[in-house]
Amino acid sequence: MISARGCLAACAALFLSACGARDQLDPGAVSVKGVQPTLEQLNIPANSQAQTSLVNHLANEAGYNARDLQAVDTRWAQVFEAGVYEVGRQCDQYLDALFRFNREQRANRQGLTAIGAGAAAIMGLSGVASAAIAITAVAFGLSASLFDAGVNSVLFTIEPSALRNIVQKGREAYLDKLVKDKVEINTRPRMMIAVQGYLVQCSPSAIEANINNAASGAPSVASTDPRIAQQAAGLSAPSLATMTKAAAIVSGTVAPGAPVPESAMPADRRPDETPVIPELKEAQRALGVPDDGRYGTVTRTAIREFQTGMFRRNPRDWPVSEITGNLTSRSGRTLTTLKPMPTVFMSPFERAFLGNDSGFFGADPLSSIDPRVLDSALSFLEATPAQVAATGTLEDKVKLMRERITKLREKFNLPSPKGPILDAALYKAVWKDSPLNPNKTD
Repeated sequence: MISARGCLAACAALFLSACGARDQLDPGAVSVKGVQPTLEQLNIPANSQAQTSLVNHLANEAGYNARDLQAVDTRWAQVFEAGVYEVGRQCDQYLDALFRFNREQRANRQGLTAIGAGAAAIMGLSGVASAAIAITAVAFGLSASLFDAGVNSVLFTIEPSALRNIVQKGREAYLDKLVKDKVEINTRPRMMIAVQGYLVQCSPSAIEANINNAASGAPSVASTDPRIAQQAAGLSAPSLATMTKAAAIVSGTVAPGAPVPESAMPADRRPDETPVIPELKEAQRALGVPDDGRYGTVTRTAIREFQTGMFRRNPRDWPVSEITGNLTSRSGRTLTTLKPMPTVFMSPFERAFLGNDSGFFGADPLSSIDPRVLDSALSFLEATPAQVAATGTLEDKVKLMRERITKLREKFNLPSPKGPILDAALYKAVWKDSPLNPNKTD
């Protein structure tokens, strides 16, 4: 009988104290046994979707669309900034959770000990054999001991304010190291490595290492010497040390070739404009201006009109900073991929503002009027619901739009020798008094 009770008590001990070690690494790719020996076994494709989702989110937070960022692009540094914010926010939440756990873990241990003592007392009053009482007491004692082992980490025992200070110093030292080493974050891989290194500063292993090193005199981010603090932060993120070396290797393969002959470069270009004459001619045809391969006033104005139309269409995705009149950055990549200006559009602004959006990877983007955008444009151009309801086809709506443009150009004294054109000037005049304008003054 005692044996049965002993087995029952032993099972209870295992049940109460069970906390089996679980492998929380990437299943099928990484485990406590090590990294898989070949690239094919690393299960990289399974993680690519999550990584792409992360990059898209960070790029969006930085004000860009990830697909518009080039392989080598200085804007990846701003995506890194967004990553620093996101990691910092979650790190602060983690530290707050540690703070609350620190306040609760002692009460939990005392509760386990009290339960064990109470169970032993109840069994004694009930006449249970002393052997069973002893086993049960051991079971609850074991549970309390294992609980202590589970929370007896530096993270759970050190004063929360000191813990937060260590983490903050690690994050600052890491960013200082990036500045000191003049790390150029201009590619997606470098951005990911840099964000990963910043994330490591808030990992339990890095925090414990810095605390233990500070106590033993080894390099720690808690050091008052900035050089030692930066060294410790770099050691916590070993991938950072490889980034500069990898960049040096890559730089040899992507070094620019022979300079483009001066005869192939457009006249009147600005220092940051690199498209050669054939590319400029493609852009001019897409803008509906003479393709003379020169950056004249007409071309500059057309580029600015196109950029303004894209901004008015979607300010979040095409910021006002893109309105430069220069064929650089997004404008240079977009215009050179478009077909010549379709006759349905009467200005570069109209093509950008009203054109169909195929994601610039679909068939013939910005080559026809988007019906949904046209409906919004008619409302913006003060067409009444009755006027819109009287239209039956897309052609009818386009005709109504031209009529409204004619009326509004007369209203705002914006004559156009080329007819009822929707351009940046008319849009600005209508927008000033539009109920959709949050800055409208009555």
